[in-house]
Amino acid sequence: MVLWMDQSAAVRRFVHCLVALAPLYYLLPAEVPGIPIRRWHLLIAFFAAILLFEAVRLRKGFTFLGLRPHERNSIASFAWAASGITVALWLLPMEIATPVLVGMGFVDPLAGELRRLDKALSVQAFLPLLAYLLICIAALLAMTEEGLGPVLIVSCMGAIVAVGVERLDLPIVDDDFMMVIVPGSLMTALWLVI
Repeated sequence: MVLWMDQSAAVRRFVHCLVALAPLYYLLPAEVPGIPIRRWHLLIAFFAAILLFEAVRLRKGFTFLGLRPHERNSIASFAWAASGITVALWLLPMEIATPVLVGMGFVDPLAGELRRLDKALSVQAFLPLLAYLLICIAALLAMTEEGLGPVLIVSCMGAIVAVGVERLDLPIVDDDFMMVIVPGSLMTALWLVI
């Protein structure tokens, strides 16, 4: 077992943690003062810039520190993450998007690191599940006036689904997208009926 990670993995883990800052988007004013730009315009500009960079990277074939070998000729995880972030911030309620994005930002690298350290399967599943659950509970309790019951139900479902899709090895869609969209959509649907 190797206790230290290579530079590329460290860069990926760090960038993942930055995803947890995405909900700061909600602190931006709905209309940017002094110029005729709305907050969602900035979101779309962010997404367009990422897609443009990814298109150029794929066309030119260049790589950089943090890019996984299998992403050399396919859509990279950062582009998938940007897609998920954009959809979450634009379409999901703030009280759902926030824990989903913070959860993906911290739990995906935690799960990857536990796998890299070759921890037992029970540890690989339990710690990420617990972390995601606690993030959801804290965010929902802080951001809503709902009681503990609905918060626990939605948080448990979100944690189970998020950790479940993180473990999937899908050939086309990256887990960085799935860990945002799948639990976010299901949590929103459940939140609306509770």
